[in-house]
Amino acid sequence: MSQKHRPGAQAVETELRALEKIWQTRLPETFRKLHLGYDAPLLPPCEFLSPAEMVRGEGRAYGMLPALLPFGREMDEGGIFGFYALPGLSPEQWPVLCWDTFEMSLQPAASNFCAFLRNCVLTGRYAAEEQEEVEGELEQEYSALLVQMGMTDASARLPLPRSDAELYHALTQMDPQNAVSLCHMGCARRAQNDPERALDLYFRAAEAAPWFGDPFYLIADIYREREDSEHAAMSWWSVAQRLLPLCTSTLNWDLGMEHPEADIYEVAADGLASLQSAPEEMRADPLWNAVTREDPYDPHVREALAHLYMQQGRMPEAEREYINALSLCCEERDSQSERLYNSLIVLYENQGRSREAALAAADAQRKQEEP
Repeated sequence: MSQKHRPGAQAVETELRALEKIWQTRLPETFRKLHLGYDAPLLPPCEFLSPAEMVRGEGRAYGMLPALLPFGREMDEGGIFGFYALPGLSPEQWPVLCWDTFEMSLQPAASNFCAFLRNCVLTGRYAAEEQEEVEGELEQEYSALLVQMGMTDASARLPLPRSDAELYHALTQMDPQNAVSLCHMGCARRAQNDPERALDLYFRAAEAAPWFGDPFYLIADIYREREDSEHAAMSWWSVAQRLLPLCTSTLNWDLGMEHPEADIYEVAADGLASLQSAPEEMRADPLWNAVTREDPYDPHVREALAHLYMQQGRMPEAEREYINALSLCCEERDSQSERLYNSLIVLYENQGRSREAALAAADAQRKQEEP
């Protein structure tokens, strides 16, 4: 649990302002309150980094998504929690993502920081030893923290979930935009032979996190099962248009014993390649060849695609492919990864996106961690 009252509030305020200068943005107000009110915040499953650690660049890594702003470690799992600083969103609206440092993929943790704190409270209680006296103490501590943050303490007083299914339901009650819980609930409905309700939940997840590839894959898989190749193709294509790091693995979803165990993106690419026909608009996009006729996991294929999009003036697609290429080759720091960073920085500078340019430039200088 959190340790209350950090000494030297002025020193913490100075660190937070230094972090805001580096990140070139105002921090979410609740995030500032948390660090000003608590020393070494610990709210399972998140162990928060201190402002000083974030100023030093803790949590960032070579090849990381430039828009990811890390603020905590995932306890016992080795992941990193961070803000997804999407252009056009205020800091209060930034989604929170979890970076899997082993799989090199991201998935949503909450739709904003306040929702993330509430989710941590409920999942922390759910994971705790289920003894009445322990649960009572946790409720009091969590309630005090949320009140200190100026938030409702409802998540600390909700009935404790008795199963994962009840947990996902409770999380979506607190955070209706919780895409991961919506997907899990959809998988449960599908297992109960209710594909229509599953589709509804997957579509809600896709609307909640339109940058996340998994909901589109789950939608496509229902259409595949129905042999509706037209709708399956459109959803697989939606996966192909997402960033590779924002697609996870089929192992994360309960889809039955016979379902392929592979990357979401890989299965979607195979589905597109197997189509007898596809809309002309889809086939005319250079991405089609990269995904269906070449190796979509070849960083050189992705880099060439990014250059082509640059020539066509399609900057969002070019950015996507430079990041895709970088995510595929960043484990071996070489001339290509350095070249990709340079291309990304130029793209951001030309668009006036100084935050992403500065963060990409700082990441490019990081030494690869020793294995």
